[in-house]
Amino acid sequence: MAYTETEARGLVIEAGHRLLESGLIARTWGNISARVSETEFIITPSGMAYDTLRPDDLVRVNITDLSHEGKGRPSSEKGVHAAAYRLRGEVNFVIHTHQDAASVVSVTGRDVAGLNDPLLGARVPCAGYGLPSTRKLTANVEAALAAYPDSPAVLMKHHGTLCAGRDFDNAFAIADALEKVCAAVIRDSAPVAARLTIPEALLAAGDAKCVVWAGGPAAVAVSREGRTLRPLLDDLAQIAGTDVRCANPDPGDIARKLRGRNAVLVRGYGAICTGDTGSDAEAVRMIVEKGCRARLYAETAPGTRPLSPADAALQRLIYLKKYSKLKK
Repeated sequence: MAYTETEARGLVIEAGHRLLESGLIARTWGNISARVSETEFIITPSGMAYDTLRPDDLVRVNITDLSHEGKGRPSSEKGVHAAAYRLRGEVNFVIHTHQDAASVVSVTGRDVAGLNDPLLGARVPCAGYGLPSTRKLTANVEAALAAYPDSPAVLMKHHGTLCAGRDFDNAFAIADALEKVCAAVIRDSAPVAARLTIPEALLAAGDAKCVVWAGGPAAVAVSREGRTLRPLLDDLAQIAGTDVRCANPDPGDIARKLRGRNAVLVRGYGAICTGDTGSDAEAVRMIVEKGCRARLYAETAPGTRPLSPADAALQRLIYLKKYSKLKK
């Protein structure tokens, strides 16, 4: 049963707050929608923070042709939401997230199979890769939804997830169940390193206004390799840089390898993450930690490749020119 438009707008706003509180998304990473009829849904606008959204900021979108009404632009991922509503008549609430564990598991392109989960069913498919906001991405997600009609969730390779629920509560339950399942997959597959600390003096390297330290087990493990971290996830390329170089624990080398980027690995210690504000730097830290977990998990699927340099550079440019300004 579709929601009334008033109900839909209220629930989408509530969902934005709940997603932020749960840690399934941060800032504007991801999008939320609710069905209001057989032919239309309400969706979050592009580039607006969830904690300041109001009901009249949301945009009404046509399921068939993606035409829209509202004072802003709908999320650029409106196509994947429309696909869920078009293919699944029972779906009335959709969440697209970049949630941590599920995003990490997506990088190999493998389905999560062999499940016996009351919410997720026997398998969660992984849609093929497409650049964010493109027809290719929409077509790949649509193909996965069509091929696995019993799965309420789809992994999006190198990107995130789509969780399609009967209603608000069901969509959140699906997202939570998927995160738990994927966290277990990672625990069973990826190596873990002990946490280390870094001398405080190194945190002063570079010219960013704010610096935070990513010293989780995965970041430490990846930094020990002494190699450049190439992004397996879209958001790492967008927010941290086209790659994350590895520097020796020397302020001069750190500053050099941080140039043009928002993060640098420090051999044996983890990563330094920077931003114009504390919130910006913390956002980079979250993404780098997730990107390092993805790098370790990718070892379970030989042949898993990072984003191409061209795709990474394009996404970084678009983020710097467009979305980083929208958040301000």
